[in-house]
Amino acid sequence: MGWVLVGTGKNSFTEKRYGFIYELFVLEAFRGDGVSKRLMETGIQHLKQEGYSEVRLNVYVGNPVIKWYEKLGFENRTITMSMPISNEKEKDS
Repeated sequence: MGWVLVGTGKNSFTEKRYGFIYELFVLEAFRGDGVSKRLMETGIQHLKQEGYSEVRLNVYVGNPVIKWYEKLGFENRTITMSMPISNEKEKDS
């Protein structure tokens, strides 16, 4: 029906380790039936049993699943910013 991939992350400033949800996927035929929620709950419970006191995940801005993650209790913690740049040599070509 789907899967959740969990593991460990590490804060690059404090070196503190935390649980991390790397991937959540549900086959299209099973979407809308609560499978995602059950997978997330199972993944979070596993991380809790491993001794982690925090769980993190990444999601792109504008992804509608953000609202669903917020309903589960996730909060926006960091913002990663990017800016496209190009090589001046490429422009001259």
